[in-house]
Amino acid sequence: MTGIKSTITKLSLAVVAMYGFSYALVPIYDTFCEITGLNGKTNEVAYVANDIKEDNRFVTVKFISNVANSAPLYFEPSVSEMTVQVGKPYNTHYVMKNNSSKQLHTTASPSVTPGKHAEYFKKIECFCFNQQTINAGEVKDLGIQFIIDNELPNDSGDIVLSYTMFDISNNIKETNKL
Repeated sequence: MTGIKSTITKLSLAVVAMYGFSYALVPIYDTFCEITGLNGKTNEVAYVANDIKEDNRFVTVKFISNVANSAPLYFEPSVSEMTVQVGKPYNTHYVMKNNSSKQLHTTASPSVTPGKHAEYFKKIECFCFNQQTINAGEVKDLGIQFIIDNELPNDSGDIVLSYTMFDISNNIKETNKL
Protein backbone atom coordinates (compact mmCIF):
# COMPACT_ATOMS: atom_id res chain seq x y z
CA MET A 1 0.00 0.00 0.00
CA THR A 2 2.92 2.36 0.67
CA GLY A 3 4.03 1.97 -2.94
CA ILE A 4 0.65 3.19 -4.21
CA LYS A 5 0.61 6.12 -1.75
CA SER A 6 4.13 7.06 -2.78
CA THR A 7 3.22 6.96 -6.47
CA ILE A 8 0.04 9.02 -5.92
CA THR A 9 2.01 11.58 -3.90
CA LYS A 10 4.69 11.88 -6.59
CA LEU A 11 2.09 12.18 -9.36
CA SER A 12 0.17 14.80 -7.38
CA LEU A 13 3.35 16.81 -6.86
CA ALA A 14 4.13 16.51 -10.57
CA VAL A 15 0.66 17.87 -11.46
CA VAL A 16 1.08 20.80 -9.04
CA ALA A 17 4.56 21.52 -10.44
CA MET A 18 3.25 21.46 -14.04
CA TYR A 19 0.41 23.81 -13.11
CA GLY A 20 2.84 26.18 -11.39
CA PHE A 21 5.19 26.11 -14.36
CA SER A 22 2.36 26.84 -16.82
CA TYR A 23 1.20 29.73 -14.62
CA ALA A 24 4.73 31.19 -14.48
CA LEU A 25 5.40 30.67 -18.19
CA VAL A 26 3.49 33.77 -19.36
CA PRO A 27 5.51 36.33 -17.35
CA ILE A 28 8.71 34.43 -18.13
CA TYR A 29 7.90 34.54 -21.86
CA ASP A 30 6.96 38.24 -21.71
CA THR A 31 10.27 39.03 -19.98
CA PHE A 32 12.20 36.96 -22.51
CA CYS A 33 10.48 38.74 -25.42
CA GLU A 34 11.05 42.15 -23.86
CA ILE A 35 14.77 41.45 -23.45
CA THR A 36 15.28 39.91 -26.89
CA GLY A 37 12.72 41.92 -28.88
CA LEU A 38 11.43 38.73 -30.51
CA ASN A 39 7.71 39.21 -29.90
CA GLY A 40 6.94 41.90 -32.49
CA LYS A 41 4.76 43.84 -30.05
CA THR A 42 4.48 47.54 -30.68
CA ASN A 43 3.81 50.26 -28.15
CA GLU A 44 0.42 49.80 -26.48
CA VAL A 45 -0.14 53.51 -25.82
CA ALA A 46 0.08 56.59 -28.00
CA TYR A 47 3.59 57.73 -28.81
CA VAL A 48 4.48 61.44 -28.66
CA ALA A 49 6.80 62.19 -31.56
CA ASN A 50 8.67 65.20 -30.14
CA ASP A 51 12.23 63.93 -30.44
CA ILE A 52 12.07 62.29 -33.87
CA LYS A 53 13.53 64.25 -36.74
CA GLU A 54 12.93 63.59 -40.43
CA ASP A 55 15.58 61.49 -42.08
CA ASN A 56 16.53 61.10 -45.75
CA ARG A 57 15.94 57.32 -45.58
CA PHE A 58 12.82 55.57 -46.83
CA VAL A 59 11.38 52.22 -45.81
CA THR A 60 8.48 50.17 -47.12
CA VAL A 61 5.76 49.36 -44.60
CA LYS A 62 3.47 46.48 -45.60
CA PHE A 63 0.04 46.09 -44.03
CA ILE A 64 -1.62 42.75 -43.30
CA SER A 65 -4.90 41.85 -41.61
CA ASN A 66 -6.33 38.70 -40.08
CA VAL A 67 -9.66 37.82 -38.52
CA ALA A 68 -9.46 35.38 -35.60
CA ASN A 69 -11.75 32.41 -35.07
CA SER A 70 -13.84 32.95 -38.22
CA ALA A 71 -15.47 36.05 -36.75
CA PRO A 72 -18.16 37.46 -39.08
CA LEU A 73 -16.00 40.42 -40.07
CA TYR A 74 -14.45 41.84 -43.18
CA PHE A 75 -11.17 43.43 -42.09
CA GLU A 76 -8.58 44.70 -44.57
CA PRO A 77 -5.98 47.49 -44.84
CA SER A 78 -6.90 50.35 -47.17
CA VAL A 79 -3.47 50.01 -48.80
CA SER A 80 -1.22 46.97 -48.92
CA GLU A 81 2.00 48.96 -48.55
CA MET A 82 3.46 52.45 -48.26
CA THR A 83 6.94 53.79 -48.81
CA VAL A 84 7.52 56.16 -45.92
CA GLN A 85 10.24 58.58 -44.94
CA VAL A 86 11.89 57.76 -41.64
CA GLY A 87 11.00 60.33 -38.98
CA LYS A 88 7.88 61.63 -40.75
CA PRO A 89 4.34 60.83 -39.49
CA TYR A 90 1.93 59.01 -41.80
CA ASN A 91 -1.76 58.13 -41.71
CA THR A 92 -3.58 55.13 -43.09
CA HIS A 93 -6.58 53.06 -42.13
CA TYR A 94 -8.10 49.62 -42.08
CA VAL A 95 -11.67 48.91 -43.15
CA MET A 96 -13.88 46.73 -40.97
CA LYS A 97 -17.39 45.54 -41.83
CA ASN A 98 -19.70 43.60 -39.56
CA ASN A 99 -21.18 40.81 -41.70
CA SER A 100 -23.42 39.53 -38.91
CA SER A 101 -26.95 40.48 -37.91
CA LYS A 102 -25.91 41.64 -34.44
CA GLN A 103 -23.67 44.23 -32.81
CA LEU A 104 -20.10 43.05 -32.24
CA HIS A 105 -17.37 44.12 -29.86
CA THR A 106 -13.86 43.68 -31.21
CA THR A 107 -10.25 44.23 -30.28
CA ALA A 108 -7.16 44.29 -32.47
CA SER A 109 -3.80 42.77 -31.66
CA PRO A 110 -0.85 44.36 -33.52
CA SER A 111 2.42 42.75 -34.48
CA VAL A 112 5.48 44.07 -36.32
CA THR A 113 7.80 41.84 -38.33
CA PRO A 114 10.72 41.53 -38.11
CA GLY A 115 10.27 41.70 -34.33
CA LYS A 116 13.53 43.58 -33.84
CA HIS A 117 11.96 46.55 -35.68
CA ALA A 118 8.91 46.78 -33.40
CA GLU A 119 10.63 49.27 -31.11
CA TYR A 120 11.12 51.67 -34.06
CA PHE A 121 7.52 51.51 -35.27
CA LYS A 122 5.78 54.18 -33.17
CA LYS A 123 2.00 54.46 -33.18
CA ILE A 124 0.84 58.01 -32.49
CA GLU A 125 -2.86 57.17 -32.85
CA CYS A 126 -4.33 53.72 -33.38
CA PHE A 127 -7.68 52.00 -33.36
CA CYS A 128 -5.92 49.18 -31.50
CA PHE A 129 -5.66 51.32 -28.37
CA ASN A 130 -9.40 50.78 -27.71
CA GLN A 131 -12.03 48.12 -28.18
CA GLN A 132 -14.32 48.73 -31.14
CA THR A 133 -18.10 48.38 -31.23
CA ILE A 134 -19.61 47.83 -34.66
CA ASN A 135 -23.32 47.47 -35.46
CA ALA A 136 -24.80 44.84 -37.76
CA GLY A 137 -23.90 45.63 -41.38
CA GLU A 138 -21.88 48.71 -40.39
CA VAL A 139 -18.62 49.64 -42.13
CA LYS A 140 -15.93 51.50 -40.19
CA ASP A 141 -12.66 53.13 -41.18
CA LEU A 142 -10.17 52.43 -38.39
CA GLY A 143 -7.34 54.94 -38.47
CA ILE A 144 -3.71 54.68 -37.53
CA GLN A 145 -1.05 57.38 -37.42
CA PHE A 146 2.52 56.17 -37.15
CA ILE A 147 6.12 57.22 -37.47
CA ILE A 148 9.30 55.23 -38.02
CA ASP A 149 11.88 56.24 -35.43
CA ASN A 150 15.11 57.58 -36.94
CA GLU A 151 17.04 55.20 -34.67
CA LEU A 152 16.01 52.43 -37.08
CA PRO A 153 19.22 50.67 -38.20
CA ASN A 154 20.43 51.66 -41.68
CA ASP A 155 20.43 48.09 -42.99
CA SER A 156 16.73 47.55 -42.24
CA GLY A 157 14.49 46.08 -44.90
CA ASP A 158 10.73 46.16 -45.17
CA ILE A 159 8.56 46.38 -42.07
CA VAL A 160 5.31 44.43 -41.87
CA LEU A 161 2.48 45.68 -39.65
CA SER A 162 -0.11 43.01 -39.01
CA TYR A 163 -3.36 43.26 -37.07
CA THR A 164 -5.49 40.35 -35.95
CA MET A 165 -9.06 41.34 -35.16
CA PHE A 166 -10.83 39.38 -32.43
CA ASP A 167 -14.57 39.25 -31.77
CA ILE A 168 -14.82 39.64 -27.99
CA SER A 169 -18.62 39.98 -27.83
CA ASN A 170 -19.02 36.84 -25.72
CA ASN A 171 -16.42 38.12 -23.24
CA ILE A 172 -18.30 41.42 -22.93
CA LYS A 173 -21.60 39.58 -22.30
CA GLU A 174 -19.99 37.37 -19.64
CA THR A 175 -18.47 40.42 -17.93
CA ASN A 176 -21.86 42.17 -17.92
CA LYS A 177 -23.47 39.12 -16.24
CA LEU A 178 -21.14 39.45 -13.24
